[in-house]
Amino acid sequence: MIAGILSLPEKQFFQRFIIGTILVNAIALGVLTFKELPGDLRHIIDILDHVCLFIFCFELGLKLIAQRLRFFRDGWNVFDFLVIAVALVPASGPLSVLRALRVFRLMRLVTAIPSMRRVINGMFAAIPGTASVGGVLFVMFYVSAIMATNFFGKVEPAHFGHLGLSFFTLFQFLTMEGWPDVARPVMQKIPNAWMFFIPFILLTTFTTLNLLFGIIVGAMENAKEEEARLDMEAQGIEAPVESNEMRVAVIEQNVAQIRKTIAALNAQIKKL
Repeated sequence: MIAGILSLPEKQFFQRFIIGTILVNAIALGVLTFKELPGDLRHIIDILDHVCLFIFCFELGLKLIAQRLRFFRDGWNVFDFLVIAVALVPASGPLSVLRALRVFRLMRLVTAIPSMRRVINGMFAAIPGTASVGGVLFVMFYVSAIMATNFFGKVEPAHFGHLGLSFFTLFQFLTMEGWPDVARPVMQKIPNAWMFFIPFILLTTFTTLNLLFGIIVGAMENAKEEEARLDMEAQGIEAPVESNEMRVAVIEQNVAQIRKTIAALNAQIKKL
């Protein structure tokens, strides 16, 4: 009986129940933001919010009892623990400001849905690659901001008056938000200014950012492949551990061997 209760968090129906509770809690927290909400309805929704919190605490308690210290070895469990701990902070006193962070309970939807976890894992796996691309992007921004300040600081001080303004303006160029409204007044005073703006946009928006997105997508694919491999191993199925590059190399090696065999056979046929 006790073992069955402790295993509830692993049951699929219970996981679906938790996902439903998270969604209900999301709606409740959203409704509570309306200031013109009637007092009775606000009280009911507050009770609903507390019920959802009790369910989360019950689930967390079952995991803690069943897994004990192993519970804290899983980063997602630690995340759930911190989110629930913040929600239990008293509504009054010096820590009452942390109550505003109770909305992070909705982030538990990420831990409850495997596909969302895969996305987050992929993003974390992409950090080394994105850091390198981010460093290149920062260097490009810094050099471009210095150049823009020197080139356009006097003719357009509102956007390029100093290094900080140039950084902000170039970031606006990166987002493609209203950049012609900035570039055209400059080009009216310096006609050749397009020779700076167009290469900057091409190098940052269309090249570096696409490279960044490619790294993230690749990391997500690797995370998906790793998750599939672990699932196969859990089912007792032997899964390949080679990377995509290694598999391609093996295929190329096999193709080369087949070509050599065919060439040898053709040579023997010609002798006959």
